[in-house]
Amino acid sequence: MLSQGMEKKEIIKVLDNLDKFIVKGTVKKGRGRNKEYDEITILKMLVLLTLAKISYRGAKGFLEGNGEYIEYLGLKTIPSFQTLSRRARQLPLHEIVQKATTLFTDAEGLERKEVAVDSFREQVM
Repeated sequence: MLSQGMEKKEIIKVLDNLDKFIVKGTVKKGRGRNKEYDEITILKMLVLLTLAKISYRGAKGFLEGNGEYIEYLGLKTIPSFQTLSRRARQLPLHEIVQKATTLFTDAEGLERKEVAVDSFREQVM
């Protein structure tokens, strides 16, 4: 069920590179209780769900059926779809996209090209 025939080890490699995209302290700490999941864990879950073409509502079932991802992410509990949705809105996506573009163009030694990133889920019609 993974996109474009990606294997689990390839997905883990992509998730490992996401540590370079989050700047510590970019999400403002507001009032209320402490967050149970840090920003990098939420980002990795969102990318994993996107690669697997799983909705936020389907995250729990997908992760329960793929325990190695729960272990990799270090989750004690699986966040609800409401938590994923709310926390996705709080991530500094502009910064992350900028860093991803820089990382992949510099790593490949390619000349920089303009990249467009759609933050909405792809709809298949």
